[in-house]
Amino acid sequence: MIGVTIRKAERRDVQYIAAAEQAYIDCPWTESQIAEEIDGGAAFFVAESDGEFCGYASGRVSFDECEISNIAISEAYRRRGIGKALLTALLREADACGVHSVFLLVRDGNAPAVALYDSIGFTRVGLRKNYYKGKDALIMRLNL
Repeated sequence: MIGVTIRKAERRDVQYIAAAEQAYIDCPWTESQIAEEIDGGAAFFVAESDGEFCGYASGRVSFDECEISNIAISEAYRRRGIGKALLTALLREADACGVHSVFLLVRDGNAPAVALYDSIGFTRVGLRKNYYKGKDALIMRLNL
């Protein structure tokens, strides 16, 4: 992951996050929804390489739990450890907020994402049928 910086998202990142949402997320958020989330204290992190947007990760802390909302990496930057670095930044933020359990949903059959979550210690705790446009979602949890 040489030359990649992970940092908290700012308002100037909204257009890039929204573009990644449109490209890679089944039910993308709008720019205004993303801006509201950032302004409302949701944890958003972006990855950059030489000033170029590489991807982002977002999550929301509620009491002692955190739900990872989305992680999206631009295709040109995949398989370089950026997703893991973004997820690690989110987990550190959650831990600093006193979170004990982190949850996420991932499309059943998304082998690269499931492998990433498995490598960090997430376990499968359930299944949501037809969650992603007719595809099932695995519910995964990590205890901090």
